[in-house]
Amino acid sequence: MELLNLEELVLISQRTLPGIDKSHLILLNSQLEAGSTDLMGYMGEYYKLQLEVEDIKEPKKYLLKYFIKSLPIKNEPQREECERKGVFQKESAIYSQMLPNIQKYASKKLFPRCYYSRNDILVLEDLTQNYRHLKTSESYTIDHYKLVLEHLADLHAASIAWEEKEHLNIEERFNDVLTELHLDPDNSWYISGLKAIVFLAGRHPEYQTKEAQIFIQDKLYNLLTKAEELVKPSKTIRNVLCHRDTWDRNILYHFKEDTSVLPDACCVVDFQIAKYCSPTLDVLFLLYIVAPDEIRKRIYDECLEFYYKSLISHLDRLGLDKNIITRENFLKECQRTRLAALIIWALTEPQTKMLPSISNRLRSEEPQKFDFYLNCDRSELLLRVMDIQPGYEETIMKPIKELVDYLMENENLYT
Repeated sequence: MELLNLEELVLISQRTLPGIDKSHLILLNSQLEAGSTDLMGYMGEYYKLQLEVEDIKEPKKYLLKYFIKSLPIKNEPQREECERKGVFQKESAIYSQMLPNIQKYASKKLFPRCYYSRNDILVLEDLTQNYRHLKTSESYTIDHYKLVLEHLADLHAASIAWEEKEHLNIEERFNDVLTELHLDPDNSWYISGLKAIVFLAGRHPEYQTKEAQIFIQDKLYNLLTKAEELVKPSKTIRNVLCHRDTWDRNILYHFKEDTSVLPDACCVVDFQIAKYCSPTLDVLFLLYIVAPDEIRKRIYDECLEFYYKSLISHLDRLGLDKNIITRENFLKECQRTRLAALIIWALTEPQTKMLPSISNRLRSEEPQKFDFYLNCDRSELLLRVMDIQPGYEETIMKPIKELVDYLMENENLYT
């Protein structure tokens, strides 16, 4: 399989070793391997690339390693969906035009370096050389959440600094890039996800009363579409570049030593659904998608306060007005955007909590049907997984319960 030609491989190695003249670099060997199936994405295929190059002037040899994201090659329906949504065009532009400018104002490494991009491929730094996901035997603690929140605060403050110090508006400059690919009425994945929420709510044992069923069938879907407004640029708080997808597999941690219990740094990957919007969305999405509900409720206030103090610290470091976002403004905005977080949790939980062995098998053996599940009707998929994965139904019903309870109590806020 040839994802990249010889000229591109030499260019990638030269960008990795900028101190060496391109004419002095010779490619000795290249090796491309499929990434782990555990990392298989819904919006692409992953590969590991290894290049052996030589600087003939020294002479000296280098072994370079990369992580590649490409448009799906093996799965035609999935490829067509990615092309239709312009996923790679968006992420390529974010990596090449936006993130390097934001990184200039950050106090730490915010994202993996991008060495090469096309509208169908991204060649990124292989973070797994120095970072890793948490192991299944490792549990999140309050320190893990705070580490990610501090990272997000750095990203958000650097985003504001880029605008303030270089006199630009991210939304205006990159309006054609920062399209909404997630909670968009034109996104079939999103619409089928809302229908799945209604389907699951109708099955929930606690909503079998006539009153609850009427609410679910007559009102719930329209209320769920309010999320579309909540993820647009806010009119009540300073907007920033948000990652918008900080779930477990998009967060990698750095440990000083293999024996370290707690990481000392983290890095986020996958900027496909990044958007210029309220910073509270990144904060709430992390807490709702990664933290178990019982833990989230216990640490919620502490995490909001920690993020806000981190944001103010970074604004101060950058010489910016700390009142750009006040504490009162931030907390009110968290209340306003909470519904978006609840909906994202309910939308994503059925996919993120599906065992990779099940989702990968269905996608490889039944690609057409899997595409239908994701973009048309998920009810059959959900029932199939409930039958073969113990505890799945109980898990995916938790966000349904919290979301429906919230909307039944706060319906007037959104009508």
